[in-house]
Amino acid sequence: MEQIPQHIIYLLSKSKLERLSADEKQQLDSWLSNAPENRVIDDMVQDKLLFNNDLKKLSTYDWERSFQIFEQEYLTKPDSISFFKRAWFLKIAAVFIGFMALFFAYYIAGTGYQESPDPNIHPAKTAGMIYLNKGDSIALNTTDTLVALADISNKRANNKENLLVSTPKGAKLAVLLPDGTKVWMNAETQLDYYETDSLRQVRLSGEAYFEVAKKYLSSAGQIINLKPFTVQNGKINVTVLGTHFNVRATRNEHDFKATLYEGKVKVQQGQRQIILSPGQEVYMHDGQIERRTVDLDMGNALREGYFVFNSESLSTILKDIAAWYNVDVVYLDQEVKTEEFEGMLSRNSSLKDIINVLESTGKVKFKFKGKTIYVDRKQPK
Repeated sequence: MEQIPQHIIYLLSKSKLERLSADEKQQLDSWLSNAPENRVIDDMVQDKLLFNNDLKKLSTYDWERSFQIFEQEYLTKPDSISFFKRAWFLKIAAVFIGFMALFFAYYIAGTGYQESPDPNIHPAKTAGMIYLNKGDSIALNTTDTLVALADISNKRANNKENLLVSTPKGAKLAVLLPDGTKVWMNAETQLDYYETDSLRQVRLSGEAYFEVAKKYLSSAGQIINLKPFTVQNGKINVTVLGTHFNVRATRNEHDFKATLYEGKVKVQQGQRQIILSPGQEVYMHDGQIERRTVDLDMGNALREGYFVFNSESLSTILKDIAAWYNVDVVYLDQEVKTEEFEGMLSRNSSLKDIINVLESTGKVKFKFKGKTIYVDRKQPK
């Protein structure tokens, strides 16, 4: 049985007892849509009154014995139920038992919190997946500082096909695209590279820093002048020809941000265009791209290995930290998500060091269970 993430258990229980925030509802809906048995589990605890009344009984209920009886009565009689239904019932029962046991252990008992994060939680490692045509894929788990994709691309039957690269939660990757462009990918990032005779295009979800190649030395020793390079996210396009820039672009366009470090870029959203110079940034405001000046003295955070908090909300900061350290975040106080922080920390820091810095502001308090961070407002003494 695949273990249910602790923050999902929390959201399932909370959804029966009180209203979820929009962000919490989105997380829960995403989990429910991942597998049919997830919906079944949710239906089993849907009755709020029954759910409340039965909580007190969970601590003494013999789930293991109950499941054995269930097995004997329903799963060992081939004439009464088909193989596929037996397998389905077995899976649902096992997942539900695991859910209820975990729920009681973590949320009804209310014990077992730690004051410090698990020391086995580490910063992102170098890892990722490359997806080729015809469903082929290559898993990357390497100490190399830069993974060259040119050789992989040259082996494809048609160089106009996509080259998809992704990093999971808790992973990072630096790649050299077939055109010579260097890309530093953050955790939970997907990059879809596509090249034709007239353009180079990347569809991006996540965050990446680009050093776009102006010219490229081919395998035959020829210096090739390259065509325009475009990064696309939804209806927003960033077009360049040889420059250094960072793009943060989730599936939600409201999170879009593009920062220019060298050269020039054109950012286009529909009919609206903004030309950026170094030290400028495009961001989303009320659904529309806007320009602002930023401080580049600290260098590029992602490429050079830093977290930079420049009046960022706690929810934005912890979303990045959760992806980098492969942890889950649960808010015990929803209002604390809007608190803003400033600072600069190494991405190689332990999670404990990051937490200590945030707690030192006196605004927020953390506690931990396994790989889940619980966030609360710091109570005045």
